[in-house]
Amino acid sequence: MSLFKVRRQAVIIRSLFLAVSAMMAAAAFGQYGASPSQTGVFFDDFRSRQMRNLRSAGTRDSEVVYDYDSGVYRDNQGDVMGTRTPDLQAAREVSRPSIRSGSVAFAARSVGDYTNYAGQYTSPTGFFAPTYTSDPFLSGRRNLKLGPLNLGFGFFQGFEYNDNVTRSGTDPVSDVISTSMISIDANYQFTQNNRLSLSTAIGVDRYIENPDLAPYGNGGFVLNVLPGSTLAFDIKAGPVYFTLYNRFAVRPASRNDFTAARNQYFGVFQNDSGLAANWRVNSAWSLALNYMHSYSDALSQTGGGNTGNNSSFNYDEFSRISDSIHGSLTYSPTGTWVAGLEGGVTSVEYVNEFNADGILNNIGPFVVLPVGKSSYLRFATGVQVFDFDSLPPQVVYGPPTGSPTPSELALNSGDQSDLNEVYYSLTLTNRLNSRVTQSLSMGHESALNLTSNFVTADYVNYGIAFVGWKGSRISLSTYYEKATASGGAFAQDFDQYGGDLYISHRLTSTLQLGAGYHYGFTSPSTQPQTNRTFVTNEDFAQHAFNLDFAYLLSKKATLTFGYRYFTTDVKGDGDLSFDQNRLVMGFNYNF
Repeated sequence: MSLFKVRRQAVIIRSLFLAVSAMMAAAAFGQYGASPSQTGVFFDDFRSRQMRNLRSAGTRDSEVVYDYDSGVYRDNQGDVMGTRTPDLQAAREVSRPSIRSGSVAFAARSVGDYTNYAGQYTSPTGFFAPTYTSDPFLSGRRNLKLGPLNLGFGFFQGFEYNDNVTRSGTDPVSDVISTSMISIDANYQFTQNNRLSLSTAIGVDRYIENPDLAPYGNGGFVLNVLPGSTLAFDIKAGPVYFTLYNRFAVRPASRNDFTAARNQYFGVFQNDSGLAANWRVNSAWSLALNYMHSYSDALSQTGGGNTGNNSSFNYDEFSRISDSIHGSLTYSPTGTWVAGLEGGVTSVEYVNEFNADGILNNIGPFVVLPVGKSSYLRFATGVQVFDFDSLPPQVVYGPPTGSPTPSELALNSGDQSDLNEVYYSLTLTNRLNSRVTQSLSMGHESALNLTSNFVTADYVNYGIAFVGWKGSRISLSTYYEKATASGGAFAQDFDQYGGDLYISHRLTSTLQLGAGYHYGFTSPSTQPQTNRTFVTNEDFAQHAFNLDFAYLLSKKATLTFGYRYFTTDVKGDGDLSFDQNRLVMGFNYNF
């Protein structure tokens, strides 16, 4: 099978309300080109990026002041390099528990998305920015001006002691892991309307005592490039604004949702290259288009890092190539409400035949309405049509007698399913005041899966972030998801629910404390055609506790300390239940 097989492509249109684009971007979740909600995230972030680039050359003062009354960081200018707008910063506070709590409660609807982490909550940044920054005082805001070059540059070095790297309930193995990371947020203004920018966070993990425990890489070294890392060139030509971009990431991924077993993890290199254009037709109409070519390479290593009953599984089965073209058309005659049409088509080619190649289509209308002075409601609906190729018959190699084990399998997913179904999503974002932000999102839509053609999910997320007292920030989030795999030998359905709490308090101008808790419950169930040799039906509950300390050595240097306790209780299978303790020490320096 040719990796670059040519498939026909079509253009359909999609859009968003410019005034709340950043807020809407933070509220959606899924996969670009597969989930309409996530495809909309791109256009949301693209249009907000356009407005910021036209307003400012991207320079800013490096001084940042913490406002105790509002609980937010303020600098001397509202515009920053990159895409971290105040609305996205607020969304980051709402979604922070998914990062800080240590949860592995992956969303089934996003486990096949390599462009972001598959947490249950919303993405904490937009499409063109790394997932998060670890700086608790400056929130990633830093600046060096070298002639026409604006350079934000930061360094992080951390050490972690983990008493159960293998997540084993019977034979835990400990290790010390070193993490070095450099974050860069830079731009070069060629002309008033043309700008080259780079936003990334890149680093290396090193498993010191047991190099073979690294989930991927060589010699215990694991490369990490945070999702959202982007090199982009912005151009304005008359009424049309273009962005030529290359987005890249190297990160851990999961083979399926049951992540209690360590051997479900592998690495992924993801590269997205594209060209987006936005044409302001007139004061009421706007048209945006985006073409993107994506290449995903599943990374793994042989040896201890993937030992277990599926140690010989070929993770390269999840490598894929996709080409997508999507668009949006919006109508907003008064600038207070928006109606539009969105849609597009994506072709997916898998390097091997474990999953079926396919064409993914979606089209539908949406509306964005203001509700009062500080709330916005976005509702979208339409139809998703997925057409997958037929897979050849499965081939199973096993022992002469008895059932084969996963390590003796050589097969495809066995899924022959297509999709023709209505989708919908609803998001309500409310900023009560400078101290309280909340977001509610719910929907029903389908996305690519790893162990079947696709997965269809109903989901509800709610998050609120507020200042409880002077110097504090409190985030409270909860989620529910009901997901159904399309079919095949590995088909499982999932019911998941849980919640997170994170509290931070700025004791003094130099000392900040934080504490968090996560609870999650997952109930998997196999479908009638599923081969139960390959999957588990055991329910499991997760608890995670964490403490964080950050001490400001200077305006640019910070020491951080953390403790994480994580436990998973697998009902009916004590061997899979495990506990894990992690001690973390880090140093941040912002140039």
